[in-house]
Amino acid sequence: MTQNVRGKLVDSAGVFMVTTHPNHRRKGYSFQLLKELFRQLRDAGHGFSTLYPFRESFYERLGYANWPAALVVELNIRSLAPLIGAENPVDLELFQFVDRPESYHDFVNQRYKPQIHGVATFKKQLPPDPERHKAWVLTSSIDGKVDGVMLYDLKGDRPTEFKFNISRFYTLSPASRYAFLGWIGRHIDQANEVSITLPPFEQPHTWYSDLNIKLGSRIINPMGRVLDVEKLNGLPAGDGHFSARIIDPACPWNEGIWSFTGAGGHLRVEKAADADCPMAVQGLSALVYGTLAPESFAYRQWGEIPAEVCKSMTAVFPPATPHLHEYF
Repeated sequence: MTQNVRGKLVDSAGVFMVTTHPNHRRKGYSFQLLKELFRQLRDAGHGFSTLYPFRESFYERLGYANWPAALVVELNIRSLAPLIGAENPVDLELFQFVDRPESYHDFVNQRYKPQIHGVATFKKQLPPDPERHKAWVLTSSIDGKVDGVMLYDLKGDRPTEFKFNISRFYTLSPASRYAFLGWIGRHIDQANEVSITLPPFEQPHTWYSDLNIKLGSRIINPMGRVLDVEKLNGLPAGDGHFSARIIDPACPWNEGIWSFTGAGGHLRVEKAADADCPMAVQGLSALVYGTLAPESFAYRQWGEIPAEVCKSMTAVFPPATPHLHEYF
């Protein structure tokens, strides 16, 4: 996969469908298998990894840190009526996903991923299955450039009581967001339920009045991991410096004392002689992806970080909210 990590596109690896034969479970085989997988991924040049865990604590032991889950929002479609036909500078185009999957993937890869932290996409996309991938794609364009994409379907037994299911709602400007909301509103006579899956950084409560938001999340949230500390070189970073003795038994090449220096907008990582503190790789992964403040690490058994070092870590790696995009 290719992933945006703090604004830089890097090689990443998604892990899925890990299993052990029932006769041989609870003997450490999955742990050993994944350690070997990490070695091979690192040898292939991958510096990062993500997954959707069957059990978070298992993958935490392997160095992964929790991410926020994608939001699932239900809203009152009738509240969108004022947006129907409202003036908007965007051009909307509707087509079926199976007819032009490349249009959808081109927007995600070329426009959305470079701007959104955490987004990872497969380097090779399989052709869509006409039976499994029945969905509509609505795009919004401004001055000839695609600015947003909405992937959705309408399902139900009665034409007036369909559920408007939106699995992707990506916009790069408010104009596209409100154009999409107006499009949803056009279905007031067909749909009485609306469900939108959103990146975790979105704030749908602020979009409009009387939406009657019911907020949930995907059942499984992603996790992310640094596979190779040296691959952090060149990431966008804030100004600051700290050093840490990294503890990573699953990836022994990461173990040792490293210094992390943010200067001129980029990160420099190198071996060092002295450490400000010990830190488990889970903590480093959480810092890089921006998901947990270092003041919390002691409660996760990821290291006792002195207060001044916490400030330096946060300066180098400001808080961020990653969105994975692919679901695997």
